[in-house]
Amino acid sequence: MKKYPLLFSPIKVGPYTLKNRIEAAPVNISNLTQEGYLTPENIAIFEGKARGGAAIVNMGECRIDLKTGISHKLCIPLDDPEVLPYLHAAADAIKKHNAFSAVELIHPGTRSNPEYYDGPIWGPSAGPGHLGKDYEALDHETIRYIVECFGNAAEMAKLGGVDMVMVHAGHGWLLHQFLSPLNNRRTDEYGGCLENRARITLEVIDNIRQKCGPDFPIEIRMSGTEIVSGGLTLEDQVEFAKLLDGRVDLIHVTSGTFHVPSTNQHMIPNGFLPEGCNVYLAEAVKKAVKHTPVVTVGALGSPELMERILAEGKADMVALGRPLLADPELPNKLKAGRENEIYPCLRCMACISESFVPYVKYPSRIRRCPSNPTAYKEVPASRVAAAREPKRVLVIGGGPAGMEAAAVLAERGHKVVLCEKEAELGGALRYARYVPFKKKVDQLMDVMICRLKRSGAELCMNTCATPELARELQPDVIVAALGSRPKPLDLPGGERLIPALEALQRPEQVGQRVVIVGGGLVGCELALQLSWLGRQVTVVDRKPEVCRDASFLYREGLLMELEKAGVTVRSGTASLSVEKDGVCIQLPEGGTELLPADTAVAATGAEALDSEAEQFRELAFDFWKIGDCFQVRKIFNARREGYNAGAHI
Repeated sequence: MKKYPLLFSPIKVGPYTLKNRIEAAPVNISNLTQEGYLTPENIAIFEGKARGGAAIVNMGECRIDLKTGISHKLCIPLDDPEVLPYLHAAADAIKKHNAFSAVELIHPGTRSNPEYYDGPIWGPSAGPGHLGKDYEALDHETIRYIVECFGNAAEMAKLGGVDMVMVHAGHGWLLHQFLSPLNNRRTDEYGGCLENRARITLEVIDNIRQKCGPDFPIEIRMSGTEIVSGGLTLEDQVEFAKLLDGRVDLIHVTSGTFHVPSTNQHMIPNGFLPEGCNVYLAEAVKKAVKHTPVVTVGALGSPELMERILAEGKADMVALGRPLLADPELPNKLKAGRENEIYPCLRCMACISESFVPYVKYPSRIRRCPSNPTAYKEVPASRVAAAREPKRVLVIGGGPAGMEAAAVLAERGHKVVLCEKEAELGGALRYARYVPFKKKVDQLMDVMICRLKRSGAELCMNTCATPELARELQPDVIVAALGSRPKPLDLPGGERLIPALEALQRPEQVGQRVVIVGGGLVGCELALQLSWLGRQVTVVDRKPEVCRDASFLYREGLLMELEKAGVTVRSGTASLSVEKDGVCIQLPEGGTELLPADTAVAATGAEALDSEAEQFRELAFDFWKIGDCFQVRKIFNARREGYNAGAHI
């Protein structure tokens, strides 16, 4: 008997019978060619999700019309016939794994970016532009033109072998703008009552049906609420869903609007929110509709949660975005009963933050993921082969870099010995167990440890690697992954500071009033954790802004949580000394102030164990230095370097 019988039961969508209830949500791929065409690497990402077991694989945002607005410089261009061979290649790659292909149709409306587009910024109503160029109200002729463009784009997708389309009427794109009273102040047939505000969306659906026929499924994506005063409410959107019922083949319910950046944290749920935080929206829609299946999305990585959503009738399908980036094999692993092998989404927001236009200054156009070291490098990863000449490899350090390297090396056939000086594997990942909003990091560590033990690598715990031991083992290759240590703080009275990780591990030693010296990611996360434990916390940092080492969206969410928790942040402020009763700081305007504290904590970063690693360099034919002992950075960097060493030695 299947452990998740509902999740892996078939469902009818239009003319298709899907093999399960899992949809790979539209995750935009922006490292396209300069024309917006798909590359072999892009196609490999989509094929990986199909191979991994998703029933529908959506290839993400597609441009419908270059003439009336674009928000991204690079976006799949469904207004360009030259895209057809690339669509065929991607759709074929998806369909050969018994999955259905889809694309997402968007028009940005007022989200058009003047940096990439020099025409009018069209919207339902005129108004001041948020990107420096004012909006113009759409006239009837241009509305009709845009409706035709949606239909033409769907037709282009169908000609390109794509099985279905998603019409994006949420997240603050043009169709959503018509729905929202925050954006639509029209008094004609496209404004006022809900039926009028929904008119353009219904015309788009009808146009697609006319051009693509009744057997070409249409999924519509809508925000169940805008989560902002004066915006669309759940009650509004339930009524909108009733207008869609029976006219579309899937109703996909998300939340939020780009027009109010704070709602990004629900649109792409951060780690501070509960799993499935948007499910209630889909549940309300499902209760109201009679014909069209409903899809829910947002922080749904837990298999028990997904099955329970279906069992309780809150939705008919689940859409997974980031979880399938973290582990494209998630559906197959679930179906095979291998849940303990799934690499979890950490909800660190790194994947989307790097290309979150227009908020980030330099979009990288790639998706990094600490749970998936091969993310955006799927083609090279698929070519990694078994070792031609098995070697003796000594890996020093059992943190994320060392574990990744040792596991990949052993899986490829090398003889691997990993030495870890502690009794436990995991390195710095072990501290996640003390933080409730970091529990997915703890889960990632467990998955990595289980994989390492299965790999066949020899594990030597409580073993401090020394040059003498290395000479005794006579390895062909040494991989140094020794990690880092807290950076010393040269401050009068600094001996009174306790290290951040110690405060995290033993909060009972921390007094009621706490001053944290250092406002990076570690300091801010510690401040939030201590505040949740009832402490009064102040964060002090000499830089003008705190937490700049976090990804954009995670930082945004963390700062919101710090404000809610009542944490005081003193940025642009230097710490002068640590006294018995507090921390003396230099005020920006001059003068000093003593911040009263029962406990002062140092969160001033870490430094690489570089010299400790370098003593092994000449003790083997080949030497690699990876992870924090090379350079102190994030989990992604450590795992990626571990993977590189494992795959190429």
